[in-house]
Amino acid sequence: MTTNDWEVYWRNKNNREWWTRPQPEILEFIKSQNPKQRPDVLDLGCGLGRYAIAFAEAGFSVTAVDSSETAIVYLREWAERLNLSIRTKICDIFKQTFQNGSYDIVLSYNVIHHGYREQFSQAIGYVRTLLRSEGLFYFTCPTRQDGKYGYGEQVAPHTFLCTKSIHPGNIHYFADETDFDELLAGFKFLSRKKKEEYWDNKGVRQFSSHWHILAVVDK
Repeated sequence: MTTNDWEVYWRNKNNREWWTRPQPEILEFIKSQNPKQRPDVLDLGCGLGRYAIAFAEAGFSVTAVDSSETAIVYLREWAERLNLSIRTKICDIFKQTFQNGSYDIVLSYNVIHHGYREQFSQAIGYVRTLLRSEGLFYFTCPTRQDGKYGYGEQVAPHTFLCTKSIHPGNIHYFADETDFDELLAGFKFLSRKKKEEYWDNKGVRQFSSHWHILAVVDK
């Protein structure tokens, strides 16, 4: 999707409710971290900012970035209502220049798989440059068992221009276990889990299967 597509999506208030409710896996991850030991967090592709808010409420110093002005304005107003300080920026998240080694934790929830495999790889490499020694990277992406796999036009191996998703027009890359050894060069696995469930995709019951990956910068 283009930036304009995301603007249209977020301006529709009917699209917002689910995206303001943080998922329990991420809340558990936040609870497991100490803001005194790993204070600086980057929410990469934050959307409406549910995880930026959760990290800030837990005492972390949070930066949240997204390409959508509507989403960032929503987050700013949300943070202001809660009297939380969150640094925000509207930008192309992979063209913005951040200082290397600026963060202790980078979270990217359902973001970096939008595109081709080489873009997915570049995104992970980019995150590696942003993290300090022993920094953590938590990201999610769809598995090849996900219900959207195979829908739409196949534009590359395991890569589809999706027509039956929340955001028609998205290119998705679907990963499997063999991908991660190569893609996560410079990281060491801490955990690799699948979350599988059914959800309502515009009235159709659809299977969802997503990787939840936690990795640490390899010394």
